[in-house]
Amino acid sequence: MKLELLPPNTVISQLQERLQQLKEALLELTKKQKNQQKGHLRVSQRGSARPQYYHYTTPTDFTGKYIRKKNLAFAKTLAQKDYEENIIPLLQKEIAELEKYLTQTSNSRAILELYDSLCPARRSLITPVTLTDEQYAAQWQKISWTGRPFAPDAPYICTANGERVRSKSEVIIADTLFRYNIPYRYEFPITLKRINPDDIRRDFGSSITLYPDFLCLNTRTHQEFYWEHFGLMDSPDYSKNAAGKLRLYTENGLLPGRNLIITMETQTEPPSARVLEKLIAEFLL
Repeated sequence: MKLELLPPNTVISQLQERLQQLKEALLELTKKQKNQQKGHLRVSQRGSARPQYYHYTTPTDFTGKYIRKKNLAFAKTLAQKDYEENIIPLLQKEIAELEKYLTQTSNSRAILELYDSLCPARRSLITPVTLTDEQYAAQWQKISWTGRPFAPDAPYICTANGERVRSKSEVIIADTLFRYNIPYRYEFPITLKRINPDDIRRDFGSSITLYPDFLCLNTRTHQEFYWEHFGLMDSPDYSKNAAGKLRLYTENGLLPGRNLIITMETQTEPPSARVLEKLIAEFLL
């Protein structure tokens, strides 16, 4: 369900990071050029014959001094120097263009600042094109769903948020999300297609509804991440089923690191709070 007309601008932070990387690369290459071998490399090759390399030091010297095969390392040094020398103006151009764009867009705050500048009474009558983080999270959490039913004899395991889950490991994950104020839905259903052309099962092409452990929201970017925890990976049958589920996710565009978070455990390797916190910091904050 689309909750806002225009998602938040996450491009600016990426461009700022790109700008910093460009400046660092330019600084390093500029320093490197000061101590480079004088002259340039000329490459001569006829047909499929072995290329011949020449070192020239003046623009009018179209021949240069032949570089013997045993001195190929010198040719590589000249080639790298020439390449980096041509890269420098390209870096300078991109830096100038990015700085100009970031200045003109005022860091993309104008759209948000227009809504913020209105008086509270007027804001209450308006739905902004980009919701605030609080507005988006509130709308996102209003959505209702029907999860997977519990077996009558299943133990009653509850999270700090008052939700019933199926395992103590899920309690740890849910409580960590709750502690970091990450909105989530437990076992929110998703319908996937069996689209692997190599699948020999008779139900190839059909749809299947799965219930990933958590659907989490990054309130800053308004991006959703499914979180699947595989808790019995030392069981052959369980691990085989987990592999099949991951293949199904991949076939439907749910990819680890892009929109899917995966955690696993065995009897000797329980969930690590430190790992959970790192995943939350990387994808959900």
